[in-house]
Amino acid sequence: MSTSLIETVSGLADTLARENAALEALDLSGAVAVLPEKRRALALLTEADAVSLTAEQRPAMEVALRRLRELASENRLLLQRALTVQSRVIEIVAGALPRPAPGGRYAAPGVRVPAVRAMAWSMSTRV
Repeated sequence: MSTSLIETVSGLADTLARENAALEALDLSGAVAVLPEKRRALALLTEADAVSLTAEQRPAMEVALRRLRELASENRLLLQRALTVQSRVIEIVAGALPRPAPGGRYAAPGVRVPAVRAMAWSMSTRV
């Protein structure tokens, strides 16, 4: 059973390594494609029994866990970078879109015309 746990940890680490490689290459669709496999590996790990390891199995588990920690840390940084890059791309695309000319509104040259009109409202003091 504990060998299975070591294999489960190693499987999750392998999945994170594939996702990290895609994120490193800024291949966001490739990283998203790994997501179902990552979810399965995480589910297997959470369902795994916590069993005692024999003295012979502990070094293998320590190596697997160290690798998993390193890959998870790298994954977090790469995901943050990917989100930053994606946000910048969206800003660039949104900034490149043509803006509608303010038609029918009057303003002095150089004065920015509000895109949205102020809403009309009134108050009553009747009792």
